[in-house]
Amino acid sequence: MVRALLLTAGMLTAIAGVRADDKPLDRGEIDKRAYKLAYDTALKGTELYNVAKDQAGCLRLYEGAVPALAAFLDHRPELAKTIAAQLAEADRLATVKDKAFALRKALDAVMEQTGEKAALKKPLWERLGGEKAVRAVIHDFVLAAAPDPKVDFFRGGKFPLDAKGVEKLEQYLVELVSATTGGPLKYTGRDMKSSHKGMKITEAEFTALAGHLVATLKKYKVPQAEIDELVGIVAGTAKDIVEVKK
Repeated sequence: MVRALLLTAGMLTAIAGVRADDKPLDRGEIDKRAYKLAYDTALKGTELYNVAKDQAGCLRLYEGAVPALAAFLDHRPELAKTIAAQLAEADRLATVKDKAFALRKALDAVMEQTGEKAALKKPLWERLGGEKAVRAVIHDFVLAAAPDPKVDFFRGGKFPLDAKGVEKLEQYLVELVSATTGGPLKYTGRDMKSSHKGMKITEAEFTALAGHLVATLKKYKVPQAEIDELVGIVAGTAKDIVEVKK
């Protein structure tokens, strides 16, 4: 038991160290560290389970490491969903063995999606076509969404934008896509929560806005896998944008 707790503490310390560096890590480095943490946890968990015959210790190790990894991988929303699903499954199950196996699946998913094979996959920014393609998509997306009453883009006239304002908004959106998909442009706007505070955006309006994004991406013949990945990233911003749950 003591050994398992020490191992868990060690894993959490390593995870915290990723966030404590002097400068932010790029996604490639985060993935490398996530892979190593998941691999080390799985290896030590297997040793506890099979060699030490300590199923409870293995479970405690996984219960400490898996939630920490989930918080550490917020740049991979689909992977974060997989981890959350396995955590929920582990809570639902009754036996130590079944709980441990459910959490091991989460570790396996982290290793599969952050390992060397995953690293060979081009960043989403490049798969979307880079800056020129993303700018075209954003421009047409704004043109389509702005007049839609289901979106209420200008919040009943309370937040009007002239041509310069629209241009600036599009620039921020391009930067935001870049910053969240592995592109070279840094986001220079305000954070999502403060920039949308007081707009009283509803879930239905957010969904309608996302619908225009999907339609625009399809118009530009972006593959479905890339659409799903980008929409997953956009969906992750809902918590900071939606103020009215209806």
